[in-house]
Amino acid sequence: MKRRMIGAWMALMITASSLVVSASPAADMSSVSADPQQEQTEPEEEEEAPDIPVTDQPGEAEMPVPTALPEPETVEEAFEEGKDNTENTDSDELIEPEAVSKEGENIALTEIPEQTEDPGFTVFTEENAEILTGESEEDQELIQDIENGEIIALSAALPGEFREAGSAEVISEGEDAIVATALSPSQYYLDSWTRVYCDEIWTAANDFLGSGNKTRMGCTYRSVHYIDDTGEEKVSPLYCLKATQDGLDSMTLKNEAVKALTNSVIQKLLYFGYGGPGDLGTGYDPSCSHIDWSKWQNRYVFTHIALSKVYFNDCGYATAAEVEHTGINRLIDKIQTLTIPARNKAAVYVSEDGSWAAASGKTIPLSVFRSRPAGFPFVPDSMKDGFQMSTLMKVTDGAKAGNGITITRGATEKWQLAYWTSAADYNSQKTNPKMMSGTSLSLKDGAYFFLIFPLNASATKKFSCKMLLQPVSYILVDGSAQAGKDGVQDFGAYVYQGTRGSFSFSVKPSVYGNAKLVKKEPNTGKLIQGAQYGLFAAEALTSGYRTMYSKDQKVSTGTTNASGEILFSKLVPGKYYVKETKAAAGYKLNTAIKNVTVTGGKTTTVSVTDIMDISGTVSIRKKDGNTGDPLAGAEFTLYQWSKKSKAYVTLKKLTYDGQKRTYNSGKFNYTEDNQGKFRVRETKSPPNYTGNWQKNFTLDKPGEKQEFLFEAVNYQTEKRRIEVRKIDAKTGEILKGAEFTLYEYSAAKKAYKEKGTLLDYDSSSELYVSGELLKTSDNEGKYKIVETKTPPGYTGSWEEMVDITDKDARLSFEVVNEKEKEYTGVIRLRKTDIYTGEVLEDAEFTVLQWNRGKQTYQNDLGGQSILKFDVETGWYSTEELLLTDANQGRFKVVETKNPENYTGKYEKEVIFQKKENTDTDTVDLKAENTPVTLPLGNITIIKKIKEEDITWAHGNPTFSFVAEGTDLSGNPHRYEDYVTFTRGSYETDKNGYATLSVTLRNIPLGQYTVWEKPVLRYYLKDVRANTENVRIIKGAAPAYGTDPRKIASGTAALTTENKTASLTFVNEKSRYDRYSHNDSIKNTIPVSFS
Repeated sequence: MKRRMIGAWMALMITASSLVVSASPAADMSSVSADPQQEQTEPEEEEEAPDIPVTDQPGEAEMPVPTALPEPETVEEAFEEGKDNTENTDSDELIEPEAVSKEGENIALTEIPEQTEDPGFTVFTEENAEILTGESEEDQELIQDIENGEIIALSAALPGEFREAGSAEVISEGEDAIVATALSPSQYYLDSWTRVYCDEIWTAANDFLGSGNKTRMGCTYRSVHYIDDTGEEKVSPLYCLKATQDGLDSMTLKNEAVKALTNSVIQKLLYFGYGGPGDLGTGYDPSCSHIDWSKWQNRYVFTHIALSKVYFNDCGYATAAEVEHTGINRLIDKIQTLTIPARNKAAVYVSEDGSWAAASGKTIPLSVFRSRPAGFPFVPDSMKDGFQMSTLMKVTDGAKAGNGITITRGATEKWQLAYWTSAADYNSQKTNPKMMSGTSLSLKDGAYFFLIFPLNASATKKFSCKMLLQPVSYILVDGSAQAGKDGVQDFGAYVYQGTRGSFSFSVKPSVYGNAKLVKKEPNTGKLIQGAQYGLFAAEALTSGYRTMYSKDQKVSTGTTNASGEILFSKLVPGKYYVKETKAAAGYKLNTAIKNVTVTGGKTTTVSVTDIMDISGTVSIRKKDGNTGDPLAGAEFTLYQWSKKSKAYVTLKKLTYDGQKRTYNSGKFNYTEDNQGKFRVRETKSPPNYTGNWQKNFTLDKPGEKQEFLFEAVNYQTEKRRIEVRKIDAKTGEILKGAEFTLYEYSAAKKAYKEKGTLLDYDSSSELYVSGELLKTSDNEGKYKIVETKTPPGYTGSWEEMVDITDKDARLSFEVVNEKEKEYTGVIRLRKTDIYTGEVLEDAEFTVLQWNRGKQTYQNDLGGQSILKFDVETGWYSTEELLLTDANQGRFKVVETKNPENYTGKYEKEVIFQKKENTDTDTVDLKAENTPVTLPLGNITIIKKIKEEDITWAHGNPTFSFVAEGTDLSGNPHRYEDYVTFTRGSYETDKNGYATLSVTLRNIPLGQYTVWEKPVLRYYLKDVRANTENVRIIKGAAPAYGTDPRKIASGTAALTTENKTASLTFVNEKSRYDRYSHNDSIKNTIPVSFS
C-alpha cells in the first residue's frame, strides 16, 4: 500500500524511552518526490509473495538461537458452494517472481538518493505509531491515519534526554553482563556477543585479528530479546550495518534511519536472511561448494556481510573477490528478486447477496431460525427450538503468507461457532463441521464458519479479531548507547515482530415477532377449537442476508386451542397470510385467505371465522283440532332469514308424504347469511278448514343434522272463530302489542254494536284469536273485526267484516303494518394503510350522537355506538341510525383504537340528509393510518471498473457512495457505504469490467438521490439505471478532478409497488502515480437504551 507523507512538524508527544524507527515492508521510499501527488510514474505491479519454508536452526549448545516461526499455510481450493465466479482459484504451486535487475555493484548508491541536507526528522509509520499521543481532535485523527498505514509522518527528532517513566532501562556492566529491567511489550535488550566464522579457509595472511581462524569471513553475533504482544519473549539476530566502523561517523541516528529503512534490499535481507521471518534456510544455497550451508554460522555471516555491503558498501574484513567467490553476491541477487509478503492481509468475508463482501467494519445482521433445520444438525441442542445465525463467512489471507485470525469468546458467553478448515472440508462435511471449544479459536486462510447465537440475543456483538502472524518492523539500534561502549554493533538492525494486526466486525441479532390467530363463529361469536391453519409467506421474507421463505412457501401450521387461538411465534417481520387446511368438527372449511403483517417485537392478531356445518329438515303433521285426524290438502312454505336484506325470504315449499301423512322440507343448511334462522308457515288451509299456523326455529348445533317435527291444528269451518296474525310489512316479523276488537251486528239497531270484545293473544301460536262465533236472530251471523291499536312504532288501520253463515267465508287473516315514517342514516368507513392502501382490520370506531338540548355530542347509542367490520366487504359500518329532531341528523365518528402497529387519530362529523325515494342516507368515509414502522426497501449500487486497470501495488480500489433523501413521511435520511476491490472478491463481465455491488438495506420508502464521492486515481465515467424507478441526472463532462456528483447521479423512487432500486456506476482509471490511494474503515458504535 502506497502512502502519503506529511513533511511537517507533528504537535504530538512522543512517549518512548529510545528512538525506534520503522517502515512498512511494502513501502519503498527510495524515490519519494517533494510532491508525490503531482508526480506521474509508471504503474508498479505488486509481486506475488514467495512460499518460502522456515527451517529450524541447528541446535548448537553454545549459541542462542532465534525463535522459529510457524510455517506458512498452503492455499486451499476455492469455495465451490453457490459458486458465483467471485472466488480466487489460486493453486498450491509456488509462483516464481520476476527477477529484479541489478544496476551495478554498489547497491547502496542505487537504492538510496543522496541526502543533501540534514532532514531533522524521525520516521513514524503504523508500526511505531503507538508511541505517539495527542490532545486535540486533529492530533487524534493524524495518529489514527498513521496507525492505519495511510500516512508516513516525518516529525521532530526525539530529544536524547527524554525518557518515559517505567520504560526499559538497559545498563552495561561489561561486554558479557548486559542486564534488562522492567521488560514490557515493544521494549528490548541486547544479549551477550560472540564471534562467528564462515567455513571459508584462507591463508595465514588472512588470519582475522591473529585468532588463528585464517579467514576474514567472520563477524560478531549479537541477538536482541523483546516481548511480543502475547507476553512471549522473542529473540532476533542483530546485524551491524557498518561492519568495519566503530561509530556513526558523526551522522545522527535519525538521518541514518531514513537512509537505511527506505532501502528495500535491506528490508528483504532482514526478512529473508538468517533469523528473519522468511528465512530462506537451507532451501536456497548460494555458497561455494566447500561451505556447509546447513550451519547457521555460515548463513549468519552471509546475511551480516550482505547487509553491510548493501547499506555502506562495506564488506567487513573480506575482499570483493572473497565476497564474490563465496556467493554473498549471489545471495543478494536472489533476495532482490523476492517480495516481502504482507503479514497484515488476513481478512474475513461474509456471503452477501450472492457475493462475498469484506466484513471488516460491517455490522452483519443475523438470520432468525424458528427451529433447527435438517441441514444444520450441528446447531446445539440448547438452540434447537430457535436461534440466530450469520450467513457463511470465510477467512482469507491476501498475501498467502499463512495468516489467519484468532476469535475469542468469554467463558460465560452462549454463542457458538461452527467451522471448516478449507473449501474442500466444507464441501465434503457441510453437516459435520468442527465446533469451537474453549475461549479461543484460530482460523487460517481458507477456513469457513458460521456464528450461531441464542434466539433471544438482542445486543450487537463486536468481534475484534487478531491476526495470527505478527507484522514485521525493521528496527535500528544505537549499539553504543545500549552496550555502553563503542565498536559493538554500534549501528545495527533487526526485525521486530510486534503487535498483531487486528480488525473488527459486528453481528446484530435480527428482530422477530408473532402472529396470533383467533377463530370465531361469525354470527354467535363462539370461539372455535380444533381448526387447522397454515401460515404462508405473502412475499419473499428475509432475515439478515438470507431469504428465509419464498413467496407462498408454508412457514408453519397450527390448530386452534380451547380459546380459539393459534400463536405463530418467532416470525421474521414481513407479510404473511393464513389459510384453513382443515375445519373444526361441526364447521365448514373456510377457503378464504387472510393477510397478516408481522412487526418485530410485537404480536399481531388476525381474526378468522368459520360457519357452522349444520343441516336440517322440518316436517309438519296436520290434524283436525277436534278429532285429531290427519289432514291433507294444506300448503306449507319454508322461509330463511337474510342478514343482508334483514327479512325472511322464501326458501322452498314443503311436499306431502301420503304414506307418512307429513309435510316435509327436505335438507336445508346453515349459512352465514341466514344465521341458522328459519320459519315455516301454513300458506293454505285444507278445504273446509280454517287456520293460520306459523313456527320459527333455529339451526344451532355444529356438526349435527337437526330434525324438526311440528304439529299444526285446523278447525272445521263449522266451528267458526277468527284468527289474526300481525306482521311487519317489510320483514315479515311477527308483531306484538296490537289490539283487535270484535264487534257483533244488531239487526234491531241495523248497525254493529258499539261495545266490542278484544281478541285474545295466543303466545304459543302467535295469533290473535276469538272465541267460537255463533249465529243469533239478532246478529244474523255477522261480525266485524277492527285493529283498534297498532304495535308501537307502526302505523296502519285494518278492519274486516265476516258472515259465518257463508261456509266459504274467510276467518283467518294476516294483517301487515308499516313502520312509522322514519329516516335513518348508515355510516360506512374504509380503513387503509396510508402508503400501501391495504385494508386494515382491528381498528375501533365509535359513533357519537348530537344532543340538541345540551349542544354537544354524546356516547349514548348503546349497542349501536361501535362500527362493525365486515370481512367480505372491508367496510366498518353502523347499524341504521335513527334521525330525530333531538339529534338533528348529526353524528361524529371517532377512532378509539388504532390497528396494531399503526398510529393515527381520526374524527369526522357526519350530517345526514333526508332524501327523496329513500328512507336511508348512506355516507362513505375513508380513514388512513400511518404504520409505526414505514415500509422498507433496498437500493443496490453496482460498481464497474476495468479489471486491466487494477494495480494491486496501488492498494485496493475503494469507492464510496451516498444516498440522501426523504421518506414518504417527509423525514430526511442519509446513508453511506462503499465497495473495495480485493483479489478474488469481484466478478468480471464479458467486457472485462470487474464488478462489485453494495446494497443499502432497510431504507424507508421515499425518494433518494444516489451519488459517488470523489476518489483518487479514478473518475466517474457513467451512471446507468438498472430498474425503472431510477432516473439518471447528468451534468458536467466526465473528467478526473471533477466531483462525480456534478458529472452524474441517480434518483431512486422507492414505492410500495417498487421497493427495490438499482443503478450502476462505471469508473475509468486516470492516474498511475505510486503515492496516492484511498481506503475506508467502518466503525460500529454500540448504542444502549434504558
